[in-house]
Amino acid sequence: MEGYGKRVLIADDEESVRGLVTTVLEQEGYTVHAAVDGISALAEMKKRRFDAVISDYHMPRLDGEQFLLLTRLLWPEVPVLLLSGDLTELPLTLQKQGTGTLVPKPFDPQRLLQALHESVSRVYAEYPPDLRPLRPPEFDQTLGVECLPTRIIPECRREAVETEARRGFSQVRPT
Repeated sequence: MEGYGKRVLIADDEESVRGLVTTVLEQEGYTVHAAVDGISALAEMKKRRFDAVISDYHMPRLDGEQFLLLTRLLWPEVPVLLLSGDLTELPLTLQKQGTGTLVPKPFDPQRLLQALHESVSRVYAEYPPDLRPLRPPEFDQTLGVECLPTRIIPECRREAVETEARRGFSQVRPT
């Protein structure tokens, strides 16, 4: 079982899709947590560490593109797979950053598992689990999930850069 011991977060507003993805991943040994939208997913990510995230591209409150950008900003070592029924490739803004993997809906379970395995393997090669960067609790308190619904992404990014500079971290680069 390639997923044994790995934790994956599923963010999708459709219960049937969450259920299907959960079943497929649990059969492969993954530990799965679910969220109904991008805001809930970010709250889950603050609570525990995930090896990967699978997110719908179209969700209420925070869509998949915004979710992916914020996830890359706050947890650059966590791979994100985006599910979409109407896209066949990532939008240009995401392609330029080299972030995320798109899995078209309806998806073949084996294709989803392969994409997930490749994404996690790529990250584990770059960041072995014991060397993954961890954020101090002060960072989460300064730039918490509660800022996301009321602030736009560039403002959160600016605040993240300033916070990391004060704390001595340098993973987030100003744009």
